[in-house]
Amino acid sequence: MSLGIAALAAGQELPQLPNDPAVRTGKLDNGLTYYIRHNANPENRAEFYLATNVGALQEEPDQDGLAHFLEHMCFNGTKNFPGKSILNWLESIGASFGGNVNASTGVEQTIYLLNNIPLVRPTVVDTCLLIMHDYSHFVTCDPEEIDKERGVILEEKRSRNDASWRINEKQKPYIFGDTKYATTTIIGSEENLKNFKPESLVNFYHTWYRPDLQALIVVGDVDVDEVEAKIKTIFADIPAQENPKPKAVIPIPDNEEPIIGIVTDPETSSIAYTAFWKSEATPEELNSTSVGYLTQVIKSIISRVMNERFTDLGAAPDADFISAGFGLGKICETCEVVMGSVNCKDADSSLEAFETLMTEIEKMKRFGFTDSEIDRAKSQLLSNAEAAVKSADTRKNSEFVYPLIYNFFDNEPYMEPQAEYELMEQLLPMINAQLINQVLAQLITDENLVVLYEGPEREGVSHPEEAQILGIIESVRNADIAQDNAEDIPTELLDAGAIKPGKVKKTSEGYLGSTELTMSNGVKVYLYPSELDKDRIDIRLYKKGGMSLISDEDMYSFESNIWALFMQNCGISQFPLTTLNKMLAGKNVSATPFISSYAHGVSASSTVKDVETAFQLAYLLITDPRFDQNEYDQSIAQIKAVLPNLVGQPNYKLQEELYKTAYSGNRNHLISDEVLQKASLQTIEKNYRALLGDAAGAVVIITGDFDVDEITPLVEKYIGSLPKGRKATDWSYRNDGLVSGEVVNDFKTKMETPMVTVAQVYNVDIPYSEQAEVSYEALSYILNMIYTETLREEEGGTYGASAYSNVMREPHENAALQIVFQTNVEQADALRELARSEFEEVAQNGPSAEMFDKAKKNLEKTLSESRQNLSYWTSAIMYNCLYGGDDYDTLYEQAVEALTPEMVRDAAKALIDSGNFIELVMRPEEVAAE
Repeated sequence: MSLGIAALAAGQELPQLPNDPAVRTGKLDNGLTYYIRHNANPENRAEFYLATNVGALQEEPDQDGLAHFLEHMCFNGTKNFPGKSILNWLESIGASFGGNVNASTGVEQTIYLLNNIPLVRPTVVDTCLLIMHDYSHFVTCDPEEIDKERGVILEEKRSRNDASWRINEKQKPYIFGDTKYATTTIIGSEENLKNFKPESLVNFYHTWYRPDLQALIVVGDVDVDEVEAKIKTIFADIPAQENPKPKAVIPIPDNEEPIIGIVTDPETSSIAYTAFWKSEATPEELNSTSVGYLTQVIKSIISRVMNERFTDLGAAPDADFISAGFGLGKICETCEVVMGSVNCKDADSSLEAFETLMTEIEKMKRFGFTDSEIDRAKSQLLSNAEAAVKSADTRKNSEFVYPLIYNFFDNEPYMEPQAEYELMEQLLPMINAQLINQVLAQLITDENLVVLYEGPEREGVSHPEEAQILGIIESVRNADIAQDNAEDIPTELLDAGAIKPGKVKKTSEGYLGSTELTMSNGVKVYLYPSELDKDRIDIRLYKKGGMSLISDEDMYSFESNIWALFMQNCGISQFPLTTLNKMLAGKNVSATPFISSYAHGVSASSTVKDVETAFQLAYLLITDPRFDQNEYDQSIAQIKAVLPNLVGQPNYKLQEELYKTAYSGNRNHLISDEVLQKASLQTIEKNYRALLGDAAGAVVIITGDFDVDEITPLVEKYIGSLPKGRKATDWSYRNDGLVSGEVVNDFKTKMETPMVTVAQVYNVDIPYSEQAEVSYEALSYILNMIYTETLREEEGGTYGASAYSNVMREPHENAALQIVFQTNVEQADALRELARSEFEEVAQNGPSAEMFDKAKKNLEKTLSESRQNLSYWTSAIMYNCLYGGDDYDTLYEQAVEALTPEMVRDAAKALIDSGNFIELVMRPEEVAAE
């Protein structure tokens, strides 16, 4: 495709696409690029990003892993922020480490971010700019701090070293040949991380962190002129580098004959093939032009049509694969690929699945696409662009950031939605089957093909040989392949005229000024118009009960993987999923049933223009749900394909032991052969119809961009007409919660990367209150800070320890707190004890004043941000309905205001005093070589 674009653009001065005029951009004398954009959603918040156009690829041999190590050092001392003062200051205004303060290092780029920063006072902007200024040029890289961080990064390396990571590392030489891309790991070798000299890190920093390779992005509730002036002042002392070292351009070598890579790992759960057709990357100069944009649109259409075809093939009862996909894009700065992938059912049929993949791609090359396929893809692209226009006024700050980053990295445009929609309208009529098919004929070549196979190293599993894969490639090229016939797609989901609408029996004012409708079938409907998200409407039908109403013997059929995959593969009414997706092309709409632990219902969402379709889908999920054996069997086949390879993985063993150890009763099931045997479509259908077959006791909450009078007729037709039913359902506690007493399960299992996983769980039965909820949220936040300081930074024993709290109100009042971390074998027991002793210290003496203040500010920040989300108000209205008119929003805010250190201490003490403590410790069976 890049050759076609080059020919099209040759000798032309192509006009540039119009970027968002509200973005202020410029370049300082030292070469630093900046982008500034005002946007007050949410208010009093801003995003600060430093995009650095270098990564691990620029490392010298003595710097292996140091691009990423440098990212860590930015949080460990700079010119203006010694030690941990960057993090301490950000936490003091409510920001959280990891959540709002983070960074990421890649092979080619590195990004530093301060996101959703509360502008609690005018000087916050100055300080955030100064942090970015120091990241850019003034990181101290203190040798003592470097040595402290080595252990943290070694633990990060340990946690990353899973099957997918190992397979990726093994596959890279096949794709990238003998280039540096093949050997760049990002994380680095253990030997170098332990032994590198500080000057190697400093040399990398001073060579590559320079303003001509950096861009500062500021988006939020800021004055653009003021921020620009501050950038010019604060960053003025960073000099332009004299004789800057150029970045090496590394082309990916061509190959005339196919390259075959067969890669295995003991812990991988899937058997898959991926085919890459490599080509030289399109020049970045074209990205900001209409030719570049047209290229991206064509790529999107091709990907959509091919993925639609693979979805159809995978849904067939006789499909020889589980799933397949297709895409086009860059894999590095110098190389683009066309990529097809297939996940196989099992090792015995994997070659047949690969042949199906290659045959479908060959069919695309020979015959192209039909007009109807292309029209569906075009209509969806235009619909997405239209939705972006309508929701433009309520874009969040974060939505602006990455288009600006990729303008700096790759010269991608950052157009206003209206301009992009108008361009799309101009270009799409030019794109027809003839144009697409001309591109497709040149897309797949005999050269530059790489095929990668991955599978599990497991007894009884045989893998293909290179000659077999090459034989299929050759046979498909020469095969007699028939063109598919076009299909007729229905246009209507149901006969809307045949539905007899219900009536509104009563209208009153509800919580938060919502309109409460009582329908003739007894359903309570709450209408809450909001401009928080333009062009979005959410519909949620909710009933009490959920899985608590399902019998023990039927719970096997609702194991999370079985239920989720069946819902994912299931169509609606008379329409299989493949047909339904085509019927919904050009619409932005979704609807799905849910059955959670204690509730069940339907959730739907759409744009304004598609809201009736959302109502129709929700209506059909209740009145005409689909239970097709083929769709169920497809879901079970997907599970069976990975299960034999899944059961030997450490995470599976951990989950298995957790279910055995932590929960009462026999209602929590981990996927297994036994569970599959006991599950059935008939059981799912029986319980689904019992729970969701009528509207008895249902509450419906509709929030978003609508007018009450305009949406009410749709409510009457599709909600008011639902079967009334006899009796409302209610939740029931089945004594399947956490066990009481102290239980320790210390076990060993086989693993490729030796590590110890620790999970510590406390729980106590307490009366629910918003104050208790807030106290436990503060406790978990404080423990996260404590463990970052102790287990991570002081001990260097873990990449991170996480504390999570949950306070349940119904049907069983309980508070639980879980602490999880991974570590090395040598430090595991010391860290276990340290985690407990730090918890006990809080229970005895409460948090420090500083940590308490940080936690409280974070709760205030989080509440303010939650209020900017439509889903928060949907939940608040639901809470009001369920609990007799309780005003959750006000009660929660009051609880945050009333929070004291003593409340946090007492929350921790209640957990300790309960005597309920569950600990799982998973150790390696034997220390294997990494």
